[in-house]
Amino acid sequence: MSRILRNYQEDVNPFHLAGPPTFWLNKLWEFDPSLVVVPSRQGWYYRLAQRRRLQLSDNIVNDALFKESDTKMLASYSLVPVTTILATANWHNEYMWVELANRAPWRLGGADKVNKQLDDRDVQTSMDKVVKTDEHLTGLAKDGWQLYRKKIGLGRSYSTDKAPTFLKPTGKPAHRQLYGNF
Repeated sequence: MSRILRNYQEDVNPFHLAGPPTFWLNKLWEFDPSLVVVPSRQGWYYRLAQRRRLQLSDNIVNDALFKESDTKMLASYSLVPVTTILATANWHNEYMWVELANRAPWRLGGADKVNKQLDDRDVQTSMDKVVKTDEHLTGLAKDGWQLYRKKIGLGRSYSTDKAPTFLKPTGKPAHRQLYGNF
């Protein structure tokens, strides 16, 4: 059996896709022998999948989510979808291999490590959103407060350092401060 047949499954190929070139399939075999390319039944692209032993119940196989023809096709070959490759892909593009390496948990330290990294990234992203939203709303609130003071005729608001002497806090009630000491 040649290498091409090990990691390329012809299937029905309703769109008559030519298939990836031999040099690319050989490089894929060297990268990860569990990866397989299959022409899609749904469009002008390929499905890159990984060989896995599937132990699916009849409920999952007959489920509405599983009725997608490519998913069902891959499951019939005991394959799990990894990604989609356009039929017009540049097979010489090295970025394709970088992307595959970034999607391979075993190359990144295992599934647990990858899951932790993804969870940490999600937490950091949500924290960044909260900080950005807080900064935005604080700015809006300050602008709104200044506009409100302007509308009611109070003008500028002073900080205690730069305020005129009659506005500086003295520790006495405010009405005494405004009218002088009695």
